[in-house]
Amino acid sequence: MSDLVSVAAIKDLLTECPICTEHFDDSIRIPRHMPCCVQSICQPCLETYSGGNTTIPCPICLHQHNLPGGVKSLPKETVILKTLDYLKIQKGLHLPCTDCPDKETAQAQCDNCGVFLCSICLNAHRRNVATKTHTIVTFDEMKGRPVQSFRRRHQCSQHQQPLQFYCHTCTKVVCVSCTVVDHDKGKGHNVVSVDEAHQELSKSTEDVFVKMNAKSESLRKTEAELIQKLENIEMSKRVATHDINKTFDNLAIELKQRRAVLLSDVEHKSAQNLQMTEESLESTRVLQARVKSSTEYTKLMRSKADRIEDLQVMGSSAASLRAMLDDTPQEVSFVRTGVNFVEANIHHLRDSIKAAGMVRSVTFSPTERPTILPDSKAYNAIVLDPAELPTVMEMDRKLGEGEITYPMLEWDPGTARRGISVSGRVVTNTPPTTPSPDTGCRIQECNSVLASRPLMVGNSPGQQCIYQLNLGFSVKETIPDKCMMLETVLTPTPVDASIGQLTGLSVRVATCPDDKQKLCLRVAYNNTFLSDTPLTQNRGGQSHDLPLCFVLDGANNKLSVISAADNTVYTTVTDVDFDRPMWVMMYVGYPDYVDVTGELLSGHNVTRSFKDYNR
Repeated sequence: MSDLVSVAAIKDLLTECPICTEHFDDSIRIPRHMPCCVQSICQPCLETYSGGNTTIPCPICLHQHNLPGGVKSLPKETVILKTLDYLKIQKGLHLPCTDCPDKETAQAQCDNCGVFLCSICLNAHRRNVATKTHTIVTFDEMKGRPVQSFRRRHQCSQHQQPLQFYCHTCTKVVCVSCTVVDHDKGKGHNVVSVDEAHQELSKSTEDVFVKMNAKSESLRKTEAELIQKLENIEMSKRVATHDINKTFDNLAIELKQRRAVLLSDVEHKSAQNLQMTEESLESTRVLQARVKSSTEYTKLMRSKADRIEDLQVMGSSAASLRAMLDDTPQEVSFVRTGVNFVEANIHHLRDSIKAAGMVRSVTFSPTERPTILPDSKAYNAIVLDPAELPTVMEMDRKLGEGEITYPMLEWDPGTARRGISVSGRVVTNTPPTTPSPDTGCRIQECNSVLASRPLMVGNSPGQQCIYQLNLGFSVKETIPDKCMMLETVLTPTPVDASIGQLTGLSVRVATCPDDKQKLCLRVAYNNTFLSDTPLTQNRGGQSHDLPLCFVLDGANNKLSVISAADNTVYTTVTDVDFDRPMWVMMYVGYPDYVDVTGELLSGHNVTRSFKDYNR
């Protein structure tokens, strides 16, 4: 918003209007106090914004105010008017005599009455019986003195009596007559002396400042997070666009129309996320500017005010400052989000060119975390939209005339953590030569990657789904206790977490719980361990190949993990719910301890028959 006032400009706000930057004065550009932003704007600017209406938007924050009495019903900012008079004295400018009908140039001020006096009125003031004992301070004596020493007359505009009391009920400084007429304690008004009220409100205001400073810091962090989200979205947009262009340039003219559709999809999906995040960022910046400028402004006002003025400042600004503490910027519901291009179906593009590729939104959102996970660790649900590749089921390999399906699966490199390498159906824990762009689509908590699509298993008679995963690892040095080397997961609810997947089927290679000198294949379902199978010794130089076959039996709600080498059944899970899409996911350990490879064999890559696993 171009009208936002920065904290650096606060020093000028006591002399200049923040909208037109013209100097305030006490005749035309009268400073009027805005209750929403704890700041003052000159009367002409407010009249321009109001357009003569009784409803006026604040030029600073656009908050709507209903002013039946018009702009002039807003209170004058007395501290600013006093500051203007003080500056005139310091610069030797004309300051009219308070009581003189000719408005001659004043030369002194009565410290008791607070009035300005020209030479003629000064002589009369000194001769008057009622005022001859008053203390007179000449303007020459005032030059060089701080603004706090410059006094103004504080008297009730209705009763012309000194302001000596403060009504908490009306948040107003009043005279003794007001306490009897309009602010009677018997009518429920809470009236105390100026000294008592100033002491109370000073403490309350300081407490508010502490909270405002904390809120300002919180908003600063929120702004930084939102900027990072914008950068992630922009990066994912650039990377997705680059991937699309790279793929479709190789397919030449026949793919141009499809490329245009996908690029449009990138723009559409990015625009939605960008708009939401930019609106949140703008909302945060607006509130942050209000918090900072209001805090500095009020502090500056108080530093230049005497007790009564300070009391008025605190009384007029307290409600606004507290309202700002309750105000919250517009939020975004996700932690990270972006779009990435899925290169699935490229090998079969000639047969299904209309279904080639897909622009997908990958969103990471906070979800209910396990009790075992500390708050400092991220635990975000991963949602991919759309999940299923267009018409990909038509390319899945069927075995004979039955309902046994070998689905086409690849790893999705756009979701892979930056430290691992993905090429088609193979993932390794070897860092890529060129670091992958850090888009909002990538898993961040551990070395994991998702498959290009979920598995959709129905419950019709005879429905079976099979995929194979060839795992390999080579131990460099002894694996520490409770350390996981690799994990492959089949889950309906993938999460970005440092502790692995707790929902669905988990097959992992880790140190054996009973013998730390061995490495075991541990199988769990919904975080309940079902089997431990020793694989090899836990020492450097050990290598092992582990071809696994996963059989999803939708008709019988069963899920089996089988050795593709000798048909050993490691685990069979019953009562599996296949109503939701099941995502294949893999974690590869860090290369300090082990080299890991995971190769998906699916669709036409599977050479074994389902009968081999049904003995």
